[in-house]
Formats: sequence, structure tokens, C-alpha cells
Amino acid sequence: MFHSLRPLRWLPMLLALPLQAVAAPEAEQAIRADYRCLGRFDAVDVTALFFNQSPAELVLLVGETATRLPQQWAADGGRYGAGNQEFWIKGDQASWRQGSAPLMRCGPRP
Repeated sequence: MFHSLRPLRWLPMLLALPLQAVAAPEAEQAIRADYRCLGRFDAVDVTALFFNQSPAELVLLVGETATRLPQQWAADGGRYGAGNQEFWIKGDQASWRQGSAPLMRCGPRP
């Protein structure tokens, strides 16, 4: 019976150790850019949310749809793509390709 209580002799020492608060990591703030993308016969308003922490990615918001595109290697500007979508930015201009649809040119939304 006394042996089963023996591990409890360390309890007061454990309780005396200072507890360190562990802070939860802060969520990264996105960099937001609003674009109007023009195709041959249509215009689409797009919101781009850029997340620069590794792994860097872009979330495109179009209407009720959100598409996550990881950053790709680019010699100049920023390139994001996955599957059949690709979004390139340089300065305040962008281009957006979705599958076999014609390339859309994007600029800052008025």
C-alpha cells in the first residue's frame, strides 16, 4: 500500500516549477488586392489574398468561390498556379489563365 503512494512524493516539486505560458502562433495577415479582369467578352471582379509565409500562396476570391494557388518559381513578378489555373502579377497588373479559356488581363479595380 505504501509503495503505490511513492510516486506522489515528486508531486510537490512538480507543482513548484514555474509554468511557462505558450503563446499560440498568430495568424498571418493577408495582403489584399482587388482586380477587374477583362476577357474577350466579359469582365470578372477578383479579390486576391497573398500569403507570404512559407509556403507562400494566393487565394483568389471570385463570387462565392475561393481557389488556393501555391506560389511558383518566376524570374520576374509573382506567379501562382495549380491544376489548370495560373495567376501572374507584376506591379499592379496581373494576368489570369483558367484552363483553355483565353488569357484575362487584370488591373486594379476602380
